[in-house]
Amino acid sequence: MRLAALTASVFALTLGVATAVSAQQHEMDHQHSAHLTEQTTLVVKSAWSRELPPSAAVGAAFLSLSNHTDQADRLLSAESAIAKVTELHAHEHEGDVMRMVKVDSIEIPAHSDLTLEPGGYHIMLIDLHKPLVAGQTLPLTLHFEHAGQVDVTVQIKSSDAGTSAAAPEMDHSQHNQH
Repeated sequence: MRLAALTASVFALTLGVATAVSAQQHEMDHQHSAHLTEQTTLVVKSAWSRELPPSAAVGAAFLSLSNHTDQADRLLSAESAIAKVTELHAHEHEGDVMRMVKVDSIEIPAHSDLTLEPGGYHIMLIDLHKPLVAGQTLPLTLHFEHAGQVDVTVQIKSSDAGTSAAAPEMDHSQHNQH
């Protein structure tokens, strides 16, 4: 009888320890998984474009990028069914004029945020197939060096929605060559 009770006690103790170790391992796995998810994502948010007159042939898309990874990533290109050509652009100052220039890529440093905005980096939509109308959306596909392809829905906002500060004078003369 004592042997049976001792065996049952050892079995219960072993089962209790195994259950505690299993629960602890599950918690550690969950924390590790959450840590990996947090450390291996590139997040695209707040994608928007400005409403344009129906005759406009060129538009732009803006968005915010958050790189939660341990390595820098680069936006290599973008494409949209709404435009014949989609390019990555930046602005450079020449005297009192801000000129847009095409760039090959846009770097997003590790553990940082980058905003593509008027007067800075942005995505040009050239030879629009249809007007950009407030309240509608447009599809945009981004191609990153490490994160791969990311499909984004861009919200088209009213020109008077206050989406940016007063824009400085810009030279769009290069866009007629596309």
